[in-house]
Amino acid sequence: MIPKIPLKVLYTFCAIFAVLVFVIDVFLFVVKNENISIVTISIGGLQELLILLLAAGWALIIRQILPRDQLDLLQKLRQLAIFLTINYVVNFLLQLILDPQYAEDGSGRYVNFDAVIFSNKIGFTAILTLIPIIFLIRELIFYKQRRTTQLYFKLFIGLILISSIYVYFTQTPLPWDFTEEDIRGSILNISLIIVSLLLAFRNDWITYLPRKQKIFYFVLGTVVFAQILLLQDYVYDSSLPPFSYTIANFAHIIWMFMLLYGGFVMVTLLVHLPTARAVDRKLMEVQSLYNFARTLNSERNYQKLTQLITQLTSQVLESQSTWFEEYSSETNSLKVISHINLTQQQILDNPLNSVAGFNRAIIQERKPVLINDVSQHQALKDITKWKKDARALIAAPLYSNRDQLMGIIYATKPQPYSFDTDDASLLEGFANQSAIAMENVFLWKSSIERERLEQELQVAREVQLKLVPQIMPTIDGMDLDTHFLTAYEVGGDYYDFIEFEDNMPGVVIGDVSGKGTSAAFYMAEFKGVIQTLARTTSDPKELISQANRVFYSNTERQSFITAIVGKYNPATRKFTFVRAGHNPILHCSGKNGSTNFYQPSGLGIGLDSGKIFEEMIRVQTIDMATGDSLLLYTDGLIEARDASNDEFGDERLLNLVSNCNGASAAETKERILSSVMDFIGNTPLHDDLTLIVLKCL
Repeated sequence: MIPKIPLKVLYTFCAIFAVLVFVIDVFLFVVKNENISIVTISIGGLQELLILLLAAGWALIIRQILPRDQLDLLQKLRQLAIFLTINYVVNFLLQLILDPQYAEDGSGRYVNFDAVIFSNKIGFTAILTLIPIIFLIRELIFYKQRRTTQLYFKLFIGLILISSIYVYFTQTPLPWDFTEEDIRGSILNISLIIVSLLLAFRNDWITYLPRKQKIFYFVLGTVVFAQILLLQDYVYDSSLPPFSYTIANFAHIIWMFMLLYGGFVMVTLLVHLPTARAVDRKLMEVQSLYNFARTLNSERNYQKLTQLITQLTSQVLESQSTWFEEYSSETNSLKVISHINLTQQQILDNPLNSVAGFNRAIIQERKPVLINDVSQHQALKDITKWKKDARALIAAPLYSNRDQLMGIIYATKPQPYSFDTDDASLLEGFANQSAIAMENVFLWKSSIERERLEQELQVAREVQLKLVPQIMPTIDGMDLDTHFLTAYEVGGDYYDFIEFEDNMPGVVIGDVSGKGTSAAFYMAEFKGVIQTLARTTSDPKELISQANRVFYSNTERQSFITAIVGKYNPATRKFTFVRAGHNPILHCSGKNGSTNFYQPSGLGIGLDSGKIFEEMIRVQTIDMATGDSLLLYTDGLIEARDASNDEFGDERLLNLVSNCNGASAAETKERILSSVMDFIGNTPLHDDLTLIVLKCL
């Protein structure tokens, strides 16, 4: 830990060092008598030492005064551009008033006094600007840092110090091409280039930028990169070596590093630009689903609610016309009760007020229907006459949790192929949320508080049961079974099977803090987030990090989720997972029956906006073999209590799971559940109990 020296002391010493450096440089220029060359060499060495002390002092000052943690990304890049521009401005102004001349014999010696002043000013400017530039680039590199980032950066700083010491003692520039005359210098040069390249790949801050910001930073980066490209030749190349080989070497290293890092940043931005719109669209869909659900659940007036459903659907889908038709079981027909951009005559002549024809397919399939070109669809020929500007149509049914049709919501656009499958998926999510919101209004109006609460809980339980997988997926080489049990009518446990962007199967298990309807609601939201984001990534850590950012910005601070997101590769039999504060994974070896808990570090979802969360999350991989089993569970399993309030505990669970080779996933599950139920007896569960058993065949 570097001691914190008062700023006044540092400023004073830096000013003294700068004055002494300039005075010595002037003295060395004036004294050219070879008879005192030894004195000249000694004073030159002192000058280099003072320059090193000046740079070290300025680094300590920048470390204290630069508000790196308080600066957002744009401010950091703006300051980086400002520091680079200062070098050009100082060089330009000095060129206007001075005529520096240097020896043309390759020695770089001063020829006139203007050169002394010019080189000193450029040297001091390099120290004052390049050191804060290092700190700013460090902040970019350390965004979503990996385990090796800290090591590489420390190695980079260490190599800078070693090369500075090397140049100080040899008083020769570091060779920037491999030469047998200076092997040690060449090795230092190659090492610096390798470490700089490793750090140049640390630009993860680009990945999560919205499309507009990526375009803006690409334009800004082009200007900054041009500044970096010309910096060495235009500003430093001729003026720094006469001033100090050490500073010239330092400036060249930083310039090379900025060139590599800036080049990789520009390439990465360019690569990400084509897919930026799709990423923005996915994030918009998730955010829209959140806002839609929250807005609807706050409305208790049925008429206002239906109009709100229509308005929000129209806004998100950007449709020209949107309307909701309510289903009446008494007349077995549909009726428009809320709309946008329909005339009264169109409402009266509506050809879609019957459950037959086009609507029959929507009702039977219970899925959204997308028609890219209405004019080419024979069953919709009446619609083209009824509404001539309807060329693309999308519709989705609303079903209650008792499987009763509540209505159908429609949206149209005047251009064919203006809706896509993502719009259909989004409308399906809106329809499900709308159905829940409408049924909540019915429940609220139709019963007294106690009856309403009981019905809400029952509805919520049915919703929750529908949110967990109804059919076990088929995973090559894997036998699996699950159990889901809530302690109350509804709970906060959740599990699901997902498919990543690379089509690899995945599994998710989670536990929402708290109990009851609020926990169930957050569980439903979490499922929607995971299902939506899983299609955009093949990395479990990236998936859970994105889910955390969405969940954190849309939930109350006292709520959080613990979860495990895992990915299984049937070809390699590797199970890769991340743990967000959840219970560990229990692994049983089919070969020798040994058991082991896997508990990599991780933080609960919703407890941090992103930086700390992503730093704490660690990825772990389990190599599976034939007969191996994995058990994923929530804390309701090990915290199940008997009449004496004793917990079931980890030890009993370990004994149950050991010697797993001969048992199937279903047998292992039944053995665990039977033992837990025997243990608690007549004592009711105090927490939800969920478990997943994965058996490698």
